[in-house]
Amino acid sequence: MYCQNCGSEIRRGEKFCSNCGAPVAAQQAGDLSAALKAAQAVSQSAFSSDAAFSSDAAGVLPNGLSDKPGLLQDFAVSPERYNLILGGTLLWGFVMNVLFCLLFSRAVARIDFSWILVPYAVLALAGILLNTFSHKPLWSFVGYNLVVLPLGLVLSALIAEEGSAAVRETFQITAAVAAGMLLLSNWKPDFFSRLGPCLLGALLIAVAAELLTYFLGGGLVLTNALVALIFCGYIGYDWARAQQRPKTADNAIDSACALYLDIINLLLRVLASRSRSRRRD
Repeated sequence: MYCQNCGSEIRRGEKFCSNCGAPVAAQQAGDLSAALKAAQAVSQSAFSSDAAFSSDAAGVLPNGLSDKPGLLQDFAVSPERYNLILGGTLLWGFVMNVLFCLLFSRAVARIDFSWILVPYAVLALAGILLNTFSHKPLWSFVGYNLVVLPLGLVLSALIAEEGSAAVRETFQITAAVAAGMLLLSNWKPDFFSRLGPCLLGALLIAVAAELLTYFLGGGLVLTNALVALIFCGYIGYDWARAQQRPKTADNAIDSACALYLDIINLLLRVLASRSRSRRRD
């Protein structure tokens, strides 16, 4: 044993340090207290580790999410699975639209378009609200389908009016533009993630100009082109935003819904511009 005061060696049985005279008993008490504190620290650390292990084993993550997949509870996923859910949900929407167009285009041609448009607007609004405010993957997917499935009838009516060839060409143009915007957003995610307020302001101005043009009379080709350009920006913005959100199943479905609406709005604007151009010719 060595003296804590001067560092000199203390022989067994001595009550005071032979060099500085410091009492040995006080030093032993200090050593015991330090040992007890160290033991308590180790015990608390072990308890925390056991609690964390039990929490992980139960599937509960620190942010309140579950790491076990379930449709009625949001759960965390890897970045790869997140993008897989996002892409699969987006693909589901377009496949359903194509099936609706193939199955119902002839039947819808005999129905007044206004009878389709009003129910679609109600269902789409309900679906967007459900998708936005629900934090459960199943309900978000139900909301997504309330947007997707009725839109298939709207596209069927457009095919009946514009012709399948025109709509197919517009699909191809829209797909190429959307793919290009996704690539650009992957290349410059920080730039696109800052575009939200600018895009919203430009969209509101364009819609106001469109309403003014509609009531005062005049062509809508310029506003259609402007709104189409805005939704090109929204595709890049929503993709960049999707990659910055927490990687959960519900966020993947919500992001897919936002991208779907961007792409469909772009498609409708391109189709409207091509239709007006053909009518002028």
